[in-house]
Amino acid sequence: MGTVLGLGHLAGLAIAVWTFNARAGGSFWHGIPPRLMLISPEWTLVSFGKAFVWEITLAVWLVRGQPTSPWGVRADSRSGRIVRLSPAERAARDRAAREADGQRMPGR
Repeated sequence: MGTVLGLGHLAGLAIAVWTFNARAGGSFWHGIPPRLMLISPEWTLVSFGKAFVWEITLAVWLVRGQPTSPWGVRADSRSGRIVRLSPAERAARDRAAREADGQRMPGR
């Protein structure tokens, strides 16, 4: 039973890292490029730390009402570096995402 729980935790760790990448604006299907980890060290460290305790991170995220990620790429970024966004930048990103979803789903 301990082996199953350990493997479940490791699988959850990998899934958590890829999910954090996708929520920050990266590609969910292509994984995390090493270049991104090097130019965004603070995001990398926080994400791996949160992924290590993904069970707690998931519970806190659900209790808080599933907020969007505070991390993302600034609109004027030329490098694609993931940083902690200001509340205004986060609101603009969320608004743009909702508008993009509305254009993809014309019936909504």
